[in-house]
Amino acid sequence: MRKTLQFSGLLRMLAWFGLLCASVASAQTSANLSSRFLARGEYARLEITSVGREPDFSPTPPAAPNVRVESGRMGMVSRTSNNQDLEFSYEFVVSSDVVGRHVIPPVTLVVAGNRVQSPPVEFWVFDPDKLQLSEVDAGEGRMIRYYAGFHTAKPSAYEGETMPAEIKIYVPVMFAREVLDWGVPEFERDGVTSWRFEPNDRRDILQAYIGGQPYAALAYPSNLAPSRSGKVGIGPATLRLTSRVIINEGFLRQGQQETFLQIPKLEFDSIPLPPGAPAGFENAIGQFTIESGTAKTELTEGESLAINLQVRGRGNLDALKAPKLTDTNGWKIYEPISIPRGDERRMISGVATFHQGLLPMEMKSMIPPFQLVYFDPEDAVYKTTSTEPIPIIMLPSTKAPGAAAGPPPALAMPIERMNDILALVTPGQLTIPATPALPSWTAHAIGGLAALLLILKAAWMRIAPKLHKNPVQERRNRELSDLSKIPAKDDIALLKAAGAYIEHWHGKDTDPALLEILAERDRVCFRADKPAGDVTRKGRRDEILRTLRKASTALAVVLMAVCFTGQIRAADIAADAAKAFEESKYEDAIKLWQSAGDHRQLSPDTLYNIGNASYRMGSPGHAALYYRRALVKDPSHAEARQNLRFIERKHGSISVQYSNYQYALAKLPINGWKNILWGGAWLTIISFLVFPATRPDARMRVAAAIFLVIGPLVASVGALGWRYYPNDSIFAPVERQAVFVVPKAVLYADAARTAPEIIDAPEGSLCEVIRISGKWAYVSFATKTRGWVPVSSIEKIIPDKAPGVPKINRGGSDDSNA
Repeated sequence: MRKTLQFSGLLRMLAWFGLLCASVASAQTSANLSSRFLARGEYARLEITSVGREPDFSPTPPAAPNVRVESGRMGMVSRTSNNQDLEFSYEFVVSSDVVGRHVIPPVTLVVAGNRVQSPPVEFWVFDPDKLQLSEVDAGEGRMIRYYAGFHTAKPSAYEGETMPAEIKIYVPVMFAREVLDWGVPEFERDGVTSWRFEPNDRRDILQAYIGGQPYAALAYPSNLAPSRSGKVGIGPATLRLTSRVIINEGFLRQGQQETFLQIPKLEFDSIPLPPGAPAGFENAIGQFTIESGTAKTELTEGESLAINLQVRGRGNLDALKAPKLTDTNGWKIYEPISIPRGDERRMISGVATFHQGLLPMEMKSMIPPFQLVYFDPEDAVYKTTSTEPIPIIMLPSTKAPGAAAGPPPALAMPIERMNDILALVTPGQLTIPATPALPSWTAHAIGGLAALLLILKAAWMRIAPKLHKNPVQERRNRELSDLSKIPAKDDIALLKAAGAYIEHWHGKDTDPALLEILAERDRVCFRADKPAGDVTRKGRRDEILRTLRKASTALAVVLMAVCFTGQIRAADIAADAAKAFEESKYEDAIKLWQSAGDHRQLSPDTLYNIGNASYRMGSPGHAALYYRRALVKDPSHAEARQNLRFIERKHGSISVQYSNYQYALAKLPINGWKNILWGGAWLTIISFLVFPATRPDARMRVAAAIFLVIGPLVASVGALGWRYYPNDSIFAPVERQAVFVVPKAVLYADAARTAPEIIDAPEGSLCEVIRISGKWAYVSFATKTRGWVPVSSIEKIIPDKAPGVPKINRGGSDDSNA
């Protein structure tokens, strides 16, 4: 019986392995449409790609109702992907004359005798007569007519529902041939969240006829989701195009012209989800199926299980929570780990993966099903999808009865698997002083000075500010004292002095008591027949003095409140910036954080948050720049170092390489290792000097002998930590370090784009600026590679002037002098 169970378990494992292989094979075939929103009659390029092996034969064009699909001109194209895998692509041309939604069915490929299918592709056709015609000056007095607009899959959507979106622009064909850089649109969001809209490749610029005139069409695909119910919108947007122009300055030369296209705002309705959501519904909106599996189906009592959960489908995959176990009795459930998606996050369809840890607390024969409750926006109903239960074989523990139960065997140590940056941090302060509170030699002074002098100095530093008097307050108090010294019988002098005091110190105050004193002074003191002696009622003198003292105290409180205005403002800025970040208003968040103070005084947490916002804007280069700026302020900033490591790994950035133990050393600031070194050195010196300064039988010598041994060991630890600390200043002084902030930068052999290319410089790469010549910089990498790059491709870690909001540069074409 035992062998039968083992054999059946083996069959299940093989079946699961076959299913996993089939899913991998399916995932290696993709379909990409150059634009999902087409004007009636417009063409788009459909690319079917197979990764790994070349298909046995070319696929036939798929057939879809009211859709024309024809073979493209390129035929089969092979290339190497970013992962060094071979890709084999087949091109088709798609168009339709019917307005509405269309679906291109899966395309079947035969690879090594196995049939695999690409996913279906949907697109929408709209009436071009509804496009808004605009004009813009393209330089040299030339006006061009263009169409531009936002497009979404549906005219209304449920709150939280993710749907495809796209910016589509149509410009004259001749003008499109002159465009060097298509730019990235800057737009406003009103109740929606969206990924960054990025232009397709130049080869996806196809021709479309609108109003009988030919136009070049380019798509900026993305997706969006309403974040609240009611009327929401996206836009208006501004798109900067950089084009080539001929300038006549007595001689003809080639120049560049920036043209700004305006894209109108698109508004649509966001519908709240219907009431009556079943138990277990969290935030899943779309159409999903789930799968579960585990590599280990036979375990011993006390062992834990690692479950792999995959949610497939279409919807808000990036916001999903992990599916829940339907029966939790007898199970210890660990916090699931969500595996963030990569660049495919821009796709509305795909797979969300979770790793779930389970520990059976009693003998079990199967893992219960997992379920996901979601809202289907197509059918407008809540649905539930579940996995099949997984049979397992549990063997009794081999421990002797009554033996103390130890902890379950640990799973394999996971490797760091980051697919996204860490979240924002709440800064303790937005700015820090530009210079340290104490000089660098303070630690040496502590070792050389007597403890009593240091205590007196510290006490004086704390008492001195309290002993320092405010000259303004002192003068005001002196004037109040002079008022009280006026003779009791001279009311005229008292009223005049009180009026002068009020006009000087409370000129804009509208306190009725103060205004009454001024009116009384004017009534009594400025008469033609000036009375003598008592002119006020009894007790009025004391009332006037009390009123003035009260007003003076209130003024002092106001002045003290001014001292806290900066702190209150800083708290408001931090809250407003965090709110803007959550609403995907990343530029506004960066502006708020930068407004907290001088750029040289921004705290490491503030710089780290600016880096996160830069990454969300779509500029990994600026994100790496700000993470490095945070590490300059605080080398032990763990979040900045981890996010920087993620960006460098994802984009292949060139940087200074360190070992794992050096990253462990970075958990303590470099000044900490220096202090350990000098602390051990001073401890050794002081311990040595104890012997000639004390009697032979002094007890202090015993402690000195112990510290004489410990001191050198402490100093050695500090010296090793300092020596092997991961400090980029070893590569170059931080004042000369710079980071590449644009994609696809190239090092050239000379300061010209026509010079031979040396090496690609991915975003986030660290370099040393050796010298600058005009618009070009001569730089060096830690790999000893040198070359010329446009100045606009890099930014210094220590900026020469206050930095602004990062501008997305698609290649730095402005600096070409070729």
